[in-house]
Amino acid sequence: MNTVKKTHWLLTTILVLVVCAAAGVALSAVRFLRDPGPTYASATMVLTFDGAAEGVAPNGVAFDLRDLDCDEVLSQGLKAAGLEGIYAPGQIRSCLTVRGVYPDAMAEKVMRYESLLDFDSSRELTVGDYHPTTFNITLTDGFDSSISQSQLKALLGGITEAYRARFARTYAYGLSVDDTVFDLEEYDYPQQLEIIEGRLSAVSSYADALYAKAPAFRYQGVGFNDISVRLNMLIDNSLTRLSADLTINALTRDTERMLTQYQYKILDLGIQREKQTQELGSLDKLIASYEKNEIIYVSTADSLTKIDGNSSQTYDALVSRRKDVADGITRLSSSIANYELRISDLLQSTAGLHGEAAEAVPEGAEPPAVIGPTSEGVAEAEQHLSAQRAALEESIRALVGDGDAVIGDFRRMLESYNDQQINELTVSVTEPAYHAPALVSGAFAVQAVKTAGPIAAVGFMVCMALIAISRKREEKDI
Repeated sequence: MNTVKKTHWLLTTILVLVVCAAAGVALSAVRFLRDPGPTYASATMVLTFDGAAEGVAPNGVAFDLRDLDCDEVLSQGLKAAGLEGIYAPGQIRSCLTVRGVYPDAMAEKVMRYESLLDFDSSRELTVGDYHPTTFNITLTDGFDSSISQSQLKALLGGITEAYRARFARTYAYGLSVDDTVFDLEEYDYPQQLEIIEGRLSAVSSYADALYAKAPAFRYQGVGFNDISVRLNMLIDNSLTRLSADLTINALTRDTERMLTQYQYKILDLGIQREKQTQELGSLDKLIASYEKNEIIYVSTADSLTKIDGNSSQTYDALVSRRKDVADGITRLSSSIANYELRISDLLQSTAGLHGEAAEAVPEGAEPPAVIGPTSEGVAEAEQHLSAQRAALEESIRALVGDGDAVIGDFRRMLESYNDQQINELTVSVTEPAYHAPALVSGAFAVQAVKTAGPIAAVGFMVCMALIAISRKREEKDI
């Protein structure tokens, strides 16, 4: 092939490639203009708090971004963008999409067969164990194609900010101990102390659990365990002292009601003790007749197999259960005795206030003068009882105030901890970006390359085939 023909074929090949590329670009333009794709705004949310990679929120609950399109978030987003009343949350919901970002090799991991007999210690993380921490959020203009660029971006920004606030409320540690369920003034003194103890104990257990999760956290030099210590001191000291004073002085707002309650408690505890006593007797009989360390021999045609029984473990479990039942009976008997003493104290207090009944008069004898409390004595007793009640009520109010002070410190500590776990750095959202279809855009460039590339490749192949045919003809002519 001479130089002139080589130049001819080179120019022809270049011309064919140019024509193919132009045809591909033109075809891409036609297809792009026919179906340009949606206009949308996009943002990226990244979660970096502890536990995000395991799908666990700071409060230990599995989080989910599916509530991004709830009415509350969408309504707040519309309000923040100044579009409230123009669009409804239902219109926006169908155009909002959230997708987690997964590694490139995740599809391969999903399709990979994993044998149950694979005991390799360096096995890869499977898709079921992976939780995305980066999410792409897109909002298309399908609800209104005439919406402006600034409004679409503002709406997506308002939605993401509203969801960040909802995320902080939903997945942060909270503390709700307001006295909305129990009004202490509606209960007698023993019930008031029980309610206060239950409230303080619940908060103390909560503080202990948080300390186990975050032992290094400090707020103004103290940790969650300090809250637990302070609450337990109130329970062990102040509340125990009030309970003792209440029992010794037999103070109550309604003696008849308290007597009825104590009698019911004794009856209920007595039934429980009777059932546990029956169970204890059954356990004693079972333990006495139980054989330990039995051995079973299984004979077959070819061998004799020895099987050691687990009777020792079963016997130990029976003995342990017997001890638990016996301890329970002891506790029930102690509680019954305690309530009986309270009943006795209440009856003595009532008798002391209203006077003792006169003894029976023998038949035919002169009735003796009835010795009872004087009016002055009754007044003094009632005054003394009233003073005791007032002092007890004041002490209960002081205990509640001390508990509220500790709980207030705990609440501020929780707020600090939540701010540390959920903030603009641990739950970050990028500024919304606007994407509109245009011939001068990255989307069109990608489509043009995908369309023109195969056409140009076919044209190049045709040119190479013609060149090869031309060379064979020249060789035959020679």
